[in-house]
Amino acid sequence: MADAIVENLFLVNAPAGSGKTTWIRKNVRKYLLQNPNDNVLCITYTNRAAEELGKDVDSNRVYFGTIHSFINDFIGSFFSHESILELYWEVYKNQIVERIENISQNGNWAESNMRYIEKYGGLTPEIVRSNITMISYNQAPFNSLYRGALGHDDLISFTRLAVERFPVIKKKISDKYQVVFIDEYQDTATDVLQIFYSSMIGKKSKLYLLGDKMQQIYRNYNGEFETYFNIFNKSINLSVNYRTTPKIVSILNKIYNDECYKQTAYEKNKDENMDFLPEVRIVTDIEKNVSELMEQYKDSLILYLSNKSRFYNIGVGELYDAYSGMEKYSFGKKYNAVDVLTKEEIRENDALLSFLFTVNIIVDYFTKEFYGEVFRIIRKAGTYFNCEEFSIRKHIDKHLVKDKLDDIVALYNELSTTVDDFLSLCVEKKYIREEFYSAVVEENDYQLVKNVKVQEVKVLADYMSDPKISTQHGVKGESHDTVVFVADNSRSNPVVHMSKFFEMWSNIDITLSEFDAFYYIYSQMLNQIENKIGMKCSQLKADTYISVASIIDEELQAFTKK
Repeated sequence: MADAIVENLFLVNAPAGSGKTTWIRKNVRKYLLQNPNDNVLCITYTNRAAEELGKDVDSNRVYFGTIHSFINDFIGSFFSHESILELYWEVYKNQIVERIENISQNGNWAESNMRYIEKYGGLTPEIVRSNITMISYNQAPFNSLYRGALGHDDLISFTRLAVERFPVIKKKISDKYQVVFIDEYQDTATDVLQIFYSSMIGKKSKLYLLGDKMQQIYRNYNGEFETYFNIFNKSINLSVNYRTTPKIVSILNKIYNDECYKQTAYEKNKDENMDFLPEVRIVTDIEKNVSELMEQYKDSLILYLSNKSRFYNIGVGELYDAYSGMEKYSFGKKYNAVDVLTKEEIRENDALLSFLFTVNIIVDYFTKEFYGEVFRIIRKAGTYFNCEEFSIRKHIDKHLVKDKLDDIVALYNELSTTVDDFLSLCVEKKYIREEFYSAVVEENDYQLVKNVKVQEVKVLADYMSDPKISTQHGVKGESHDTVVFVADNSRSNPVVHMSKFFEMWSNIDITLSEFDAFYYIYSQMLNQIENKIGMKCSQLKADTYISVASIIDEELQAFTKK
């Protein structure tokens, strides 16, 4: 790809504290005022971010939302076309046939198949194909392939395939929106970046990618889009840090070690305002030092990479152990157990935990007699609940619905109730959708969490409403006066070698961009090895390694010569 700059594509470096949200909101207002016939699209990483961006911007000519919301609301209009349905069948036919045949005799698949037969009178690929009349967003992490309903990840990957196969979708995007802003581009999936890049390249419409490489969560973005960034216009740089002091900014600049990302502190921020100057403590007794700092600076935030003991300390150890043992949150996956337990926007991708947190809110509102809020939440959570069971059409329905809610609250508050007890009762009494229940219990990971007490979810939810301890990414976008960051050597997930990192950092002059580049090619090398040996590197044992050692050595030799 040639590196000539494309003037309608912008890559905006916007570090933490640089006023990115204000900048986007200001430019949206300005553009709408100057171009009364145009439309603006703002894609955000979370629903909360969309609400924050759209605050005080009252116009039907601008769309604020996540990529999933946008696909569902805008691109979804194409998803009932026969050509799209054929593409869906092309992509998912083999998976559907595998579930129908159920050669592995998966018990949950068998139950799901029986329910389908009861509803439609039979179950064959032909019947499934004829019953799928449109592709939809499942608003959950899982797919419901028999219905043509796609989960979070597959909705995006399938949309990219559709955009590449049918250019009319790209044209509709660029015709409708004259300016597109994508917030937190560094954590945006390559498929999403490709969708908008291919829609805007060569058009008059403008695309702005805003974010901060320093805040990148590497498991979300795999580096496949790096070459395209070379042609983006980088003339806009939000380099003033409004959040912190000159001393902190100086440290950040040394960490970046790159003139392209250099920041300056806002002139009104003074070092004298800090409780104490930044310092690095290398200690043998971490908890003792943390306790001393907490005693001295009571409002400080303690920031951990991960720490099993703190989950046990607040009384949710079994819940933490269950999620730590899940394959989908294991090392190298997009999210880990700490992420999903402590971050609302990530928890939305876990159907079970999201449901249980929703129930916790319902129980709280019901106990406080905020009945309007209870029904609003149930309607909003239609992915989980059978909303018809909680509808009130005549007076007698009030008593029936109250009895159902009393039932849910009593079971939820019972100290001995397990996750499996709660779900089983809810599906038996038709409080929740069978499709949701099946999708949850069909996962192998469910066996790890089924016997955890529901009360641990309540304890975690109460704790998260006012935490004094958080994780590295749990406070992204927030401001705190005093922060203590604790990172010790660890061989468990996440694996951390802080001592070796400091040793490397002290001896090698490396920039953030160089570190990124190394990570991406290293990650690609691991993927190539796994593709060639037919398994994950983490699955290798002493006996299996011998048979593939030559393949691994060959790839490593080639990598070291690059």
